Amino acid sequence: MAKQMHGRGRPRVPEPAAPVSALSGVPTTPEPPVRRWPHPVDGAEPSRQADPALHFIHCALSYQNELLADIKALLEELTADEEQAEEGETE
Repeated sequence: MAKQMHGRGRPRVPEPAAPVSALSGVPTTPEPPVRRWPHPVDGAEPSRQADPALHFIHCALSYQNELLADIKALLEELTADEEQAEEGETE
């Protein structure tokens, strides 16, 4: 078999093979441990302390979220109407 020449008269040196672990997709560093949080049993809610102040805050935040969602929807309608009006004027 003839010599394989590469470049300026130098014989071609075969490239070293890649490590098997890099090709197999297995990470070379270990993964951190997985932290698992306890989940309640289906159908049974965890016992909550009935704190009236926390209940009031929860209700107030829920109401505020509803108002913010309504405001967002109205603003999206206004911007859509303005864009349609601008397109109508340019035509």
